[in-house]
Amino acid sequence: MKRPKAIILRGTGTNCDIETMTSFRYVGADAGLVHINELLAGKKKVMDYDIMAFPGGFSYGDDISAGRIFAVKMAKLAGDFARFIKGGRPVIGICNGFQILARTGFLPENGRGAQLSTLYANDGGRFLARWVRLRVNKRSPCIFTRGLPDEIELPIAHGEGKFIMKDRKALEGLLKADLHALTYVENPNGSMRDIAGITNPAGTCFGLMPHPERCFFPFQRPDRPASREAAAAGREFFRNAVEYVR
Repeated sequence: MKRPKAIILRGTGTNCDIETMTSFRYVGADAGLVHINELLAGKKKVMDYDIMAFPGGFSYGDDISAGRIFAVKMAKLAGDFARFIKGGRPVIGICNGFQILARTGFLPENGRGAQLSTLYANDGGRFLARWVRLRVNKRSPCIFTRGLPDEIELPIAHGEGKFIMKDRKALEGLLKADLHALTYVENPNGSMRDIAGITNPAGTCFGLMPHPERCFFPFQRPDRPASREAAAAGREFFRNAVEYVR
């Protein structure tokens, strides 16, 4: 069977691109790194791929605000990205990638392409880098979280991870539709309604602040289990996307 092609989009300052690419390769995807400028120059085309990932890092130094400059660059190719998502091809945005998806208006999904949410400076005003426990919303349509247990543990590393939606009615609509795929057990950054990750109604476009690529192997877990068969929750996010395409 043909290996699904995954595009790992990066920009200046992106620093989790290799880990994200490697994670997809381990679960059977033909994954490669592509700089956003290659798309803008027409050297690569979005629709030539089956899966898209926006990895974590500090694209363009988080100048202005996290993910903002990358989102501005993406605006020039908004039609291509919209077709990719509307076509049901899996998209995942991790940390900085989630910030990009929020600032481009792809998450939360809305017919206008308007930005309905943002990831703001953490409560406490400092960068957070630690492991957190997360609840998996079993009612969510998210394809990336299928088969995960009720609770998982993943690392976070962000200074602007506080999920905010100004429109309370839109927030309640998101919750009612179970589009909050992941929530914090103990909220580390002040996110509204403990939200750690959201999806679109189709379940194929997913943004989250925790880093699944940093919990791909059991030995990456803080308890470092001796068994090679011990669960590493992060692997499932990538495996689910590849299996969905297949």
